[in-house]
Amino acid sequence: MTLFSAIQNSANALQVAALGLHVVGNNVSNAGTPGYIRQELLTTTGPSVRMGSSILTNGVRSVGVKQKVDLLLLDRMREVRSSLEENGRLGQFYSELESMLGELSDNDLSSKINDFSASIQDLMNHPGNEAIRRLVIESGHELASNIRSISRQLSSFGDTLNAETYQVAGEINRLTGQIANLNRRIVELEGGAGAKTSDAAGLRDERIRALDELSIYINIRSVEQESGAVSVFVGGDYLVADGIQREVKSAVRSTGTVAYPEVRLVDTDSPLEVTGGRLYGIYTARALSMERISSQLDDFTRSLIDQFNRIHTQGQGIQGFQRITSANATDDPLGPLDLAGLHGQIQNGAFQIQVTDLETGSVITREIRVSLGAGTNDSSLEDIRSQLSAVSGLTATISSDGRLQIATNSHKLRFTFQNDTSNFLSAVGINTFFVGNSAATIQVNSIVANDPRMLAASLTGVGFGTQNAVRMAQAFDDPVASLGGRSIKESYEEMVVQLAQNVSQQQGKLNGLENFYKTLEAQHLAVSGVNLDEEAVKMIFFQRMFQANSKVIQTSNEILDVLMDL
Repeated sequence: MTLFSAIQNSANALQVAALGLHVVGNNVSNAGTPGYIRQELLTTTGPSVRMGSSILTNGVRSVGVKQKVDLLLLDRMREVRSSLEENGRLGQFYSELESMLGELSDNDLSSKINDFSASIQDLMNHPGNEAIRRLVIESGHELASNIRSISRQLSSFGDTLNAETYQVAGEINRLTGQIANLNRRIVELEGGAGAKTSDAAGLRDERIRALDELSIYINIRSVEQESGAVSVFVGGDYLVADGIQREVKSAVRSTGTVAYPEVRLVDTDSPLEVTGGRLYGIYTARALSMERISSQLDDFTRSLIDQFNRIHTQGQGIQGFQRITSANATDDPLGPLDLAGLHGQIQNGAFQIQVTDLETGSVITREIRVSLGAGTNDSSLEDIRSQLSAVSGLTATISSDGRLQIATNSHKLRFTFQNDTSNFLSAVGINTFFVGNSAATIQVNSIVANDPRMLAASLTGVGFGTQNAVRMAQAFDDPVASLGGRSIKESYEEMVVQLAQNVSQQQGKLNGLENFYKTLEAQHLAVSGVNLDEEAVKMIFFQRMFQANSKVIQTSNEILDVLMDL
């Protein structure tokens, strides 16, 4: 009986050794496979039996094959990976923003501002030179074009981020569907035994890779159930439970005048509560580009337009106007000017209009009052029109789209403006250099662009004066109330410096996360990676085990032969 038991025990050991060699061979063959988790053969001693006064064990038994993996470490790696992707997307955004501004190049906005200012200074020395006047206008065109280009690029970047949001929603559905399907197959193959016996190792490897990929897009938390299935959570919501998948969708969300897509759960139509991953990086980059950076650029542009136009409206060109239409329209010609939807801040004050007779040289100056804050007596566009029409030689009308139109009654008459303390002219867009009210709409006024003689460099009437040109040249260095007392140049330089600091901080944060992830990855490989030296030792061990048990069977068989011969 004992000899037969010895043979049986050794036969079982041969099977275990063969399984061990199979596991070692599988590990070695997958040593270079990305995402492969090292496997280990689990063994235990056989059941004990009593034989006379002795208790003997019946050899070795294989329990199963398990993955060598630290699930808590994997969860930590996914958390850091989500942060890496989030900050990586922000890093890309800052890099692209640096390229948009193009600072330290010959075509950056700082250079265009300096070129524009320098052209005005040239005009101060040669006010009657039409070529230099055209150079001022061309420099203004280039400055406005540069600002519009940055605005368009920001808008295009926002469109790219929106497209990425739709793409991420599709990737989330693909991966959660894959994980749910793998859950069902793993539970079916393992028989619901989970970690107690053999793993469906190949399927688990595939599920781990799917979870790792999902953590690229969103921050997730995974919990393995007793059945072997994995539940996946984002914030307080689940995306996968056993074999059930909750799909997501992209839906448009509106905030004020801005509409953008966000990822929501299909069944509840509630936003996915992400705090990391590429999707969160997209959300953050979009908020920076479409809200903060765009808002800063628009504030800078509006201040530039308002500051420069306030000065330009005070001056006169080489010739006066015969007719003019305001660039900006009011939405209520009969309502108070400060509530009529005009650009710029209109205040109590007045402006003067001068009508010159070209034949006689006579000049008539009239003051147009702008009254605000007086309740029912607040000035409207209709009130201004009425005062202008009362000036001898002028006719003022309001077009159907709410624009103020002023014209002379004779081709011999010309009119100009001066001493505007109300900011009315700048707000409605009369005698301005720039038109528009944002980075996307700024451009040189077509009246000046088409006739350089209308560039208002003089403060002493129609002619070749340069006093207003001096003020326009200083416009970029004078403090601006709407910019917190900073000048236009200082405001833009501060925005560029802040961007450079953000780029540096973001790169430092990204480098730190990359180093931390590499540390976690090294720890993971130490636990789950295949070490060929260790596998070689195991291979020799199972080989010797196989040889030794074969010798036991051979010896036991020889002893049985001797007994049978007796």
